[in-house]
Amino acid sequence: MPQPFPPARRLPQLLAAGLFAFIMFVVVAAGAAELRQYRYQQININTCTIDLQQDTLRMYWKDPAGQVFGTFSALRNWLRPQGKEVVCATNAGIYDKERRPLGLYVEGGVALRKLNTRRDAYGNFYLQPNGVFIVEEGRARIVDTATVDRDRDRWLSQAVYATQSGPLMLRNGEINAAFDPGSINLFVRNAVCIDPAQKVILAIARNPISFHDFALFLRDRLRCVDALYLDGNISRMYPSLEADIGPAFGAIIAVVKTADK
Repeated sequence: MPQPFPPARRLPQLLAAGLFAFIMFVVVAAGAAELRQYRYQQININTCTIDLQQDTLRMYWKDPAGQVFGTFSALRNWLRPQGKEVVCATNAGIYDKERRPLGLYVEGGVALRKLNTRRDAYGNFYLQPNGVFIVEEGRARIVDTATVDRDRDRWLSQAVYATQSGPLMLRNGEINAAFDPGSINLFVRNAVCIDPAQKVILAIARNPISFHDFALFLRDRLRCVDALYLDGNISRMYPSLEADIGPAFGAIIAVVKTADK
């Protein structure tokens, strides 16, 4: 089983009390998937909370003709003739210049990209430990890459959808010890996390934030136990005003519903 991170440095309690001042706004509840907006340290953070017992969570990369969707609008236009609508969506991790997932990618139970076990490379994907967001029948997991690598057959046989990215932000409630509380490395970032009730939460900081502060938000406000970083400045979430503004990306995580529900 994955092991917790080594204990990270903790902020003094009084300082933390000042930092964790949140104002929360419920934007809309779209069926069981709940969309919210938070205000945290002058940063706007949007979330979509997903109950896998009620919501339909999918990943999309290419259409049947082999064309990468790349944008939420392209995915929506493809789903609508099928009587489906996108409730919420975000980009599903780091990709290469051809918009191919940089690591493991499973769609509909089929592994379309292999597990990437390289460690000695530049970029957030390789910041250790990295990991995989795995959707099984009725549940989801975030598992570090080394654990998946040790028993690939088991994990791949259970995965209906999966995307590999990095770094892990939370593991068993512990913040990645590589994150510096005083970091000035601030970027727009998005992540996926899982709370104790086994709900999946997609989250995006729409203003620049550090890895450490984003992990604090995911743990202390959203109560997530495990969390995986997805990507940086290219990241967007649907619905939002800027959802369809910006460069195309690789795969997409989306909650979909039939149009008449």
